[in-house]
Amino acid sequence: MKYKMKFNKELYSKTSLIKAAYNFSDRAYLHLDTDDTYYYVEFDLKDEKIQITKNDFINEMLAQSVRHEVYLQTKNIRELLMARAMATSVIVDKDSEHDEISSEEQFSEDAILKDWFTNEKVGVKTGTLFQ
Repeated sequence: MKYKMKFNKELYSKTSLIKAAYNFSDRAYLHLDTDDTYYYVEFDLKDEKIQITKNDFINEMLAQSVRHEVYLQTKNIRELLMARAMATSVIVDKDSEHDEISSEEQFSEDAILKDWFTNEKVGVKTGTLFQ
C-alpha cells in the first residue's frame, strides 16, 4: 500500500523528518521531497503483511519533533555539565619528569574551577564553594 503525506516546514524540522523516515526504513520504501512550504513523504510498504498507517508516521514525526526540541532546549546545559565534569577531572602531577607543557599552554585552575554563576572558586575534593 502506498501513502502520500505532506508536513508544514513551520511545524516540523528537517531533522525530525529524516529521523522519523529512518525509523520506518526497515518496513517501507520512503521517498522524501520538499518545496518552499512543505515536506512531502511517500512510502510504500515492503511487505503487505506489515501494517503501517499514515497515523503511525504522523505520530513518529511528532515524537521526533519533541525529541529535537528538547535537544535544542537542553543543549547548553548538557555542554556546561560536560565541560564542568571534564574540568574537575584534570589531574596535574607536579612531580612528573615528563612535564612538557610550555608556559604558553599551561592552564589556570582558577579559570577552570570558577563557578560561572557566582564567580566563586569551587573546591575540587568537597564540591564546596570558597573565595
